[in-house]
Amino acid sequence: MKTFNLLVLLSIITSIQLHAQAVISGMVKDADTGEEIIGASVIIKGTTKGASSDIYGKFSFQVESGTHEIIASFIGYKASSKTVSINANGNAEVIFNLAIDAQELEAVEIVGKANKESAQALMVERKNADIMIESIGAEEMSVKGVSDVEGAMTKMTGVAKVRGKGLYVRGLGDRYNIATMNGLPVPSTNPDLKVIPLSIFPTDLVKNIGVSKTATPELYGDFAGANIDITLKDYPDDAFFTIGISGAYNTLASFNDFKTHKDGQYEAFGFNGDARQRPEGGVPTITPNGEPGNFNTSWSPTTINAPMNLGLNASGGKSWNIGDESVFGIIGSLAHSNKYEYRDGRFAAYNAQATPYVDYDREEWIYSTNTSALLNFTFELNSRHKFKLNNIVVNESFNSVDENYGYNNDLDTETLFARRNTYLQNTIFVNQFSGDHKFMENDRLNFTWGVSRTETISQEPDRRQLLFSGRSVDGKEVNLFSRNAFDNHRYWGEMNEVEYAARTDVSIGLGAFNTNNDNFRSTLRFGYQMKSKTRDFEWFQTNIRSSSAVVRGINSEDPNDRINEWIQNETINYSPFTIPNNYFQAKMDVHSFYTGYDYDIMPSKLKMNVGLRTEIGEQYVMYKMQGDLIADPYREDSYSSVEFLPSFNLKYSLDDRSNMRFAASKTITRPGMRELIPFEYQTVVGGEAIIGNPNLKNAQNYNVDLKYEIFPNSGELFSVGLFGKYLDNPIEKVARPSAGNVYSFDNIGTATVAGIEIEFEKSLGSIFNNGSEALERTTVGMNGTFMYSQMTIADDINTIVTNRQRALQGASPYILNANVGYQQDWGNGDINSIFTLTYTTFGDRIFAAGAMGAGDIYEKSFGTLDLIIRNKIKDALSFNVSAKNLLNPSIERFQKFEGGTTKQVSSYQLGMELGVGLSYTF
Repeated sequence: MKTFNLLVLLSIITSIQLHAQAVISGMVKDADTGEEIIGASVIIKGTTKGASSDIYGKFSFQVESGTHEIIASFIGYKASSKTVSINANGNAEVIFNLAIDAQELEAVEIVGKANKESAQALMVERKNADIMIESIGAEEMSVKGVSDVEGAMTKMTGVAKVRGKGLYVRGLGDRYNIATMNGLPVPSTNPDLKVIPLSIFPTDLVKNIGVSKTATPELYGDFAGANIDITLKDYPDDAFFTIGISGAYNTLASFNDFKTHKDGQYEAFGFNGDARQRPEGGVPTITPNGEPGNFNTSWSPTTINAPMNLGLNASGGKSWNIGDESVFGIIGSLAHSNKYEYRDGRFAAYNAQATPYVDYDREEWIYSTNTSALLNFTFELNSRHKFKLNNIVVNESFNSVDENYGYNNDLDTETLFARRNTYLQNTIFVNQFSGDHKFMENDRLNFTWGVSRTETISQEPDRRQLLFSGRSVDGKEVNLFSRNAFDNHRYWGEMNEVEYAARTDVSIGLGAFNTNNDNFRSTLRFGYQMKSKTRDFEWFQTNIRSSSAVVRGINSEDPNDRINEWIQNETINYSPFTIPNNYFQAKMDVHSFYTGYDYDIMPSKLKMNVGLRTEIGEQYVMYKMQGDLIADPYREDSYSSVEFLPSFNLKYSLDDRSNMRFAASKTITRPGMRELIPFEYQTVVGGEAIIGNPNLKNAQNYNVDLKYEIFPNSGELFSVGLFGKYLDNPIEKVARPSAGNVYSFDNIGTATVAGIEIEFEKSLGSIFNNGSEALERTTVGMNGTFMYSQMTIADDINTIVTNRQRALQGASPYILNANVGYQQDWGNGDINSIFTLTYTTFGDRIFAAGAMGAGDIYEKSFGTLDLIIRNKIKDALSFNVSAKNLLNPSIERFQKFEGGTTKQVSSYQLGMELGVGLSYTF
C-alpha cells in the first residue's frame, strides 16, 4: 500500500504546472486521402519552436499567449499556414490538410527505414499485426532503465523472474519457453537452463524484443509460455560514434570487505585464461626434490575492499550509398560491465515434522562480469533485396565465495563450516547470414532465408570446497572435517555445445492487390526450418583423502599453507575421483515443415490466419551411470517423434483503433538438455541434488487466447485478455526415493493454467484533458496477470513428493508491473529529461515441491521499486541517474507443514543500487 501511495503521489506532483502556458495541438492530414501524415513539421513562423506529428498525425506544443502564424510542412506536400490567437492557459486545436506538390513529388523519391526501436512505432506494428504479439524497443528499454534483455522482459505482461530458474511466462518456466535471435535459435550458456540467460544480451546490442505467447506456423513449436525473439541492431542512416561510462554503488557490497579468489590475471575482466587448468592426471606433478607438488591456485580466499560497479561501452555505425539504389552499412559495439554483490542470510532444510536437518547462516560474495562485442554488416542491393551478416560474442563470468555455518544432521559435529569457491565462465559465439527478397509487382512473392552457427562454452574450472568442524575466530584453529570422500575437493567441468540452424520462408500474395490497405486479400505461406544441436559435457574431481574422518588444527580463514604442509607430509593426499559417469553427450535434431494461409474474410475488418506445422524430432543421449564399470560401453537412449501442430488466429477490427483477437493452437515441450543428462549436481552442502532423466518424452500443450485491445492515441494502449492452457504429460522436477535429498525430472500427469491479463499505457493529459502541459508530459502504465494453475501427478509416477496436486512450480497467482513517466524540456529544448518510476511485484509462488511429508517451498512475495532519470543534452551528451531496488526487500522462501506450521527456508537482501552514467555521441 505504501508503494501504491508513492505512485499516486508522484502522479499528483507531476501534474503541478510551474509556468502557466498555452497549448496548440491538432493533426496533419493528406488533403486527398484524409490519411494522417507522420513526421510533418509544425512550427511557429520565424522560429524553431514546434513539434513533429506522431504516428497518428497528431502534434502538440506549448506557446506564449498571443497571436501566432503556424506553418505545417512535409516533403512532397505544399506547406500550409494558419493564424492562431490564444490566451494564457488557453488551448487551441488546428487541423492541417496538406495538398500534394506534384512538381516537387516528381523529383523526389523518399527512401528510409522503419524505426523499430521506438515505443510508438512498435505500438502501431502491434495494432496492425494479424497475430498477437508484444514488443519492447531500444528507446523504451532505455527510458525504463533496463540494462539487459532479461530486465526488459520483466517489464512485460505476465513475465516474472525466478532467481536461479530464469524467466516464467504466464506461470510457465524455462522448459516451456524458447528464445531466438533474428528468427534463428540460440542455445543456452547455462547447463541448467534450456533458454539462454537473457541477461547475457546488453540492451546496447538490441533493436527490439518481440514476445509471441500464441503460436503461428512460422514459430518453433517447442513452447507453451512464449517465443522470445531478439532483433539486433543493423546499420544507421546517419553515421555515429558513442562512448559511455557508468558506475553504481551497492549499499551492501560497495566499499565493504569482499571475499574472493583472485587466481587468474584476467579474471577481473571475466576471462580465466589458464590459471585454473586441471593438471594432467588430476594432481600436481612431483617437484624436483621429490615432494608432492601443490596447485597454483590457493585454498585461502582474499579479502578486498569492493569498489563501485563499473560499465564501459563504445558503439558506432555508418552506411555508404553505392550507385543509385544500393547501400552498404556496418554497426559495431563493444561493452564491458562488472558487479559486486553480497548476500547475508539463511539456508535451512526440514523433515516432515518441521525439524531442521540443515540450518545454516549463509554469506555469499559474487563478482560477475559481462563483455559483449557485436559486428553486423548489411547490404541492400535495392529496396527489394537485402543481405545481413550478424556476428556477436558475449562472455559472462561469476566468481563466488559461498560460506555456510551451522547445523548439519549428517555430521558428528556441533557446527559445520563449509566454504566453496565457484568460478563460472560462459561464452557464446553467434554467426548468422540471412537474406530478404521481394519479387513481382507489388511484392507479390517474398522469400526470406537464414543460416546460423552458434557455439557455447561453459566452464567451471577448479571449484574448491572445504568442510571444517567450526569457524576460526582470531586465528583459532579448528578441524578439517570429511563426511565422505568427496566433501573436500577440487572440481572441473566443461560443456561445449554447437548448434546449426537454417530456415527458408516463402509467402505468395493471391488475388488482386488492394491499394487502400497495401496488401493482398489472401496470402499463402510455407517454409522449412531445421536445427541440429550437440552438447558434450565432461567433468573431473580430485578429492582430499585422509586416514581419519577428522584432521586437526587448521585456520579456516587461511587454510592453504596447512593443507600444502599436510600434502607434503602425507597426512592427507589428493585422490582423483575415478568413476565411469564423467562424460555425457546429448543430441537433438528437429526438421520442421509448415504451411499457413491468411485471408481477409471482410477486408480491413476480419482476418484469419490458419496453419499447420510438422516437426520431426530425434533426441539422443550417451552416458554411463555411477554404478557402471569404467570398461562398460556407454548406454544410449534415443527418442523419435513426429508432431502435427495446428494453429488458428482470428483478428476482428472493431474500428481503426481497436481489435478483438482469438487464437488456438497445439504446441509441444521438448526436454531441455540438462534435464536429459543423468549428471548429479549439488549446489550447497546438505542441499538438494539434481540428476537428469534420459527417458523424458515430449509434452503436449493445448492453448487458447481471447484478447480485446484499443490504441486510443499515439503510444497509448489498453488491452484485456483471457488465456487457458492444458498440458498433457508435462515435465516437472520430482523427488526420487533415495537415502539423500535427490530430485530428477519426469513426465508426470496433467496440468491446467488459466488467467486474465490487463495492460494499459496512457498519458494523464488524455485522461483529464484540461490542457495541462505537465499532465500531457506524464504517462502512466500498468500490466497485470491474475492466474490459476494446478498440477496433478499421476499415481504411477514413482516419487516421494508430498503433494500430488498443487500449483505449478514458479506460477504466481498474480504479477503486477507499474510505471509512471514524466518528460520535461529545459533551456529552450537543449536539454530533455525523462523521469521514470517502475514497480514490480508478484504473489507467493512455489519454488520447489516438498517431499517425504514436508510441505511445498514457496518464494514469498516482494516488490521492486526503481527510479530512473535520463537527460539528453543537445542530442549528443547523455547524463543518467538511477536508484534501483529502493525498497531493498528481504527475499525469502518458506515451507508449509501440516497443522499450519510455516518455517523459513532461506532469506537474503540484494541492497539498493545508486548509479550514474555518462555518454557522448559524435
